Amino acid sequence: MQKSTLQEFTAIVEQKNMLQAKFLSTSLVDITDDEIAKFENLLNFYMLRENNTVEEIVDKYLNKIGFMMDDQRYFFEHGKYRFSTFAEVENYYRDFSYMNSYTVGLGLSTYLWKVHRELMRLFYKFLNISKKTARQCGKYLEIGPGHGEYFVTAIQNSDFEQYTAVDISKTSVDLTRDYLHYSLPDTRKNCEVIHENIFNYRTTTLFDVIVMGEVMEHVENPGDFLRKVYQLSSDDAHIFITTAINAPDPDHIYLFNNLAEIFALFEKENFTVIDYVANNANNLPLEKAEKRKAAIVPGFILKKKR
Repeated sequence: MQKSTLQEFTAIVEQKNMLQAKFLSTSLVDITDDEIAKFENLLNFYMLRENNTVEEIVDKYLNKIGFMMDDQRYFFEHGKYRFSTFAEVENYYRDFSYMNSYTVGLGLSTYLWKVHRELMRLFYKFLNISKKTARQCGKYLEIGPGHGEYFVTAIQNSDFEQYTAVDISKTSVDLTRDYLHYSLPDTRKNCEVIHENIFNYRTTTLFDVIVMGEVMEHVENPGDFLRKVYQLSSDDAHIFITTAINAPDPDHIYLFNNLAEIFALFEKENFTVIDYVANNANNLPLEKAEKRKAAIVPGFILKKKR
């Protein structure tokens, strides 16, 4: 199969959705050659996995954008997310059609969207910090790997003793497993991807590295998640968390209004922030973005308080 490129992908987007094409032309200004290569690796994996054309992958990405835009309109009209309980959105995680477009679109956005590239750049910094403190023998846990890009990136760029991922969605579990086998077919590292609600996950292991990408906005009480993270982490663990502020999506149920709320939550749950980024697609100053209710995508490197 001939490999498809970022240029081919964006050309098809331009044919189908001029507004999204204009957004991408701005968003992709500072993308690096390495990030282009990683995007194209994802794109070609998605094509191969379901024998899709690049146009069919573009359609999945635009479906994801459509879901998001519908909920943005609701958010701006009502000042709140459409749903606020897990029971209202639980079926989304069982809906293969929705999850397939959602996870593919979100995976591609890791490199297509500047706000998500900044999170991945912080993640590399996080891995460098955690590799030094875990002395190359630590245990890595990812809660909600989704599309699997962070999980595979961690395995490629570290040498921990164990890598575990836990996700409530079988679609995400299958996708992460397939992407792992595609990207690292000969790996001998100890890796497992588990289909389970993290609150039902039982282990005696304490993890030295915990990653939770865009999960807190999907739960009714993010404090419960942070307490679970605290219980699962070793005393010297490093934790990487991303989330969303004023960023509606069909299965987002917890609304963070500003960055201060998240810092206060970390403080309450006994975590210290050692580094963070908080970007928005409009490149507005943080205070102005919060005032306008523009979507902000923050990422944090945390340590436990002792």
